[in-house]
Amino acid sequence: MTEKKPLLKSDLQVYLLAGGHGKRAGGPKAWLPVEGVTLLEKQIAFLLKRYAPENIAVTIQDGWQKRCLKIDPKVVWVPEDPRDPPMAALITLIKKQPIRHWAFFYHVDMPVWEPELFEMLEKAVPAAEKEGLEAIAPSQGGRKGHPVLLAPQVGSVLVTLDPAKDRLDEWLRTRREGTIEVPFSCIHDNWNTMRQVG
Repeated sequence: MTEKKPLLKSDLQVYLLAGGHGKRAGGPKAWLPVEGVTLLEKQIAFLLKRYAPENIAVTIQDGWQKRCLKIDPKVVWVPEDPRDPPMAALITLIKKQPIRHWAFFYHVDMPVWEPELFEMLEKAVPAAEKEGLEAIAPSQGGRKGHPVLLAPQVGSVLVTLDPAKDRLDEWLRTRREGTIEVPFSCIHDNWNTMRQVG
């Protein structure tokens, strides 16, 4: 009888933005309750089933470190000024944890905790590499959503952008970005839509 090999986690990385003020939500979205836990805890618990904690980098507010280390001490927690735009936060993450493999990018308030969604995007990587694509986005009904999967070679370019005026979605329109049709409407959802249906 052969010994069963342990399940290997993906080598892909994750960049999660979670350090915003959340003014319209009544407080930081990272700590809002969902299904008996906080949004941040929900996201990290989902991600840890598929990715090594060292491959997950998360922007947080300065002062959250102790609370976040209790969630998982091996996740890469990166303080970022909550007043900074999303592009600044992404650049901070890439500088702290450079893109070595393909890397997912999304915000903490996006309820994309569907294993098959991540699997579908991961399976698209070999073909994307053959085509020289720089990003892959999920799409439903012709409308792109999250998470976006970034190729390793874009990291060195992204860190040179101006976070005050550049946006990732606009920048990607000028690059070689592919899409993959998925059956998950959650790719278009965020905390606002979650709150409306909850």
